[in-house]
Amino acid sequence: MTGSLRIIIDGACDGAANMARDAALLDEHRPGDPPVLRLYRWRPPAVSYGYHQSLDGFDAAAIAAAGFGLVRRPTGGRAILHADELTYAVVGASPSPLFGESLHATYTRINEALLLFLRDLGLAADISGGESRDDARGLVCFKSAGRHEINVRGRKLVGSAQRRHGGFFLQHGSILAGPAHLELPRFLRPSPDRPSPDSEQLALVTTDLGRLLGAPLDDEGQERLLPRLADAFCRAWGLEAG
Repeated sequence: MTGSLRIIIDGACDGAANMARDAALLDEHRPGDPPVLRLYRWRPPAVSYGYHQSLDGFDAAAIAAAGFGLVRRPTGGRAILHADELTYAVVGASPSPLFGESLHATYTRINEALLLFLRDLGLAADISGGESRDDARGLVCFKSAGRHEINVRGRKLVGSAQRRHGGFFLQHGSILAGPAHLELPRFLRPSPDRPSPDSEQLALVTTDLGRLLGAPLDDEGQERLLPRLADAFCRAWGLEAG
């Protein structure tokens, strides 16, 4: 594979700005454009919910009182508290030689880059085969690992979601870098038809880079990982940074 990968490494932005930027990258993508990789973080932290989720499950007042944002993603999936994490967005064409012809092929190709990044950090990861029907009904993304999502030592580390439109796709992914995601349950309004874990339950099924690497990752440490993540995408796909 030859060609280029357009890489955008942004500073930390608020939730509305981050989601608007990603939606624009998808809307503006044209046939023949190189694929795009955008890497970024969130400031202030924000709760994002999937395109098809309802706001009924969220305590907007509690989120605002914490100084956090609340924003809908252009992709699907379930709720995430974006705080200590590395976030990626990939925009490209599907079908295409690079990303294949299906959602499954696209996830698989992106996972190649994510797994290479984790191997570079000395971490052996694996891909989830899916989740139970009950887990799939929950509010929280990191409660369980859906098909194509990445675990390390049996705990979920990366959550991803995708939107496909007009021969192009946008895939979002959150790589947990610290434990802040465990605070998400206090911003939810669970109900019998929308089960939600508490923080202790979430801690049992997730992990993060700081925990796996044996030392907390502060803002500077997380920022230093973004170029390494970009390099892994280039190497995995045989593309030059553009």
